[in-house]
Amino acid sequence: MKPHRKYRHSGSLVAIVLFVFSASPSLSLVFAQAATSDAAPQSPGKPPGPSPAGGPAGTPEVVTRRFRLEASSFDNVVSNGFGHWWGGGIDLSWKASDRLTAAGSIFSQRRPGETEQFAGVRTLMNWSKWFYTDLSLSGGGPDDPGAFFPKLRYDLTANLKVPKMPGLILTGGLTRLYFGRPNDGRIGRGGAIYYWRRFVFQGNLNFNNARPGNRKSKSANGAVQYGQEGHYWIGLVGGGGREAWQTLALTPQDVEFTSYSASVFVRKWLAPAYGVAVSYSYALKRTAYRINGLEMKFFLDF
Repeated sequence: MKPHRKYRHSGSLVAIVLFVFSASPSLSLVFAQAATSDAAPQSPGKPPGPSPAGGPAGTPEVVTRRFRLEASSFDNVVSNGFGHWWGGGIDLSWKASDRLTAAGSIFSQRRPGETEQFAGVRTLMNWSKWFYTDLSLSGGGPDDPGAFFPKLRYDLTANLKVPKMPGLILTGGLTRLYFGRPNDGRIGRGGAIYYWRRFVFQGNLNFNNARPGNRKSKSANGAVQYGQEGHYWIGLVGGGGREAWQTLALTPQDVEFTSYSASVFVRKWLAPAYGVAVSYSYALKRTAYRINGLEMKFFLDF
């Protein structure tokens, strides 16, 4: 899939991926983890499907399991003749100790006339009672400036639990994406996570930079979920922003799109050690295309 075939070597896909991936480092953390106690927020657990250090105040503590295996399958219907984008993946996470959690994942996406694979590793480290970091490294895209997935990507997020403000975590991070030369991108972000009873809220502001041209843009995303680890989670994610880049034509031109996205999900434990999740997502890239997507997952804790 090359979403804008007339921009095959224009650099437009750098901006597209910047927007698509800008939410992932933080929102994936929140929407996989359990809400912690308002009185004493704990470690967010293991990515991308962590077990909690404790449930909401007044509820029994959920049994912590060291491993989670998760299998997923997705199908996206894309307008303007781009067809179906479908595929699946496997993710395995390991809670090595109260300080360290590690995860690895692989997935494949097939689009009309093209298939790409992607792989990544991720670590979450608790440095102190108040501070933890989330680092991930991924890649697999071809050495092509018009590729959909980056050849290499890394994300670093720092999280600070605010003293004397139970449940509030301030977040900040950096993402770098490298495609085929000369295309690459950078995302700086800042935001917050807030735990309140069985709710988890999160918001982020992203500052995007696509090169060549050092074209800058901004996007924002937010999320809310409700539930309890070991029982169920329901949630809503939304975002929007502007994509900007410079084409690689004989005479470079500045190009911009405005994009919006929203998704809703349900994660349900069918037994203490396994369950299923389903999500629906919608994305609109004005003047380009829109996507309706459905994803299903099965997870096993052991």
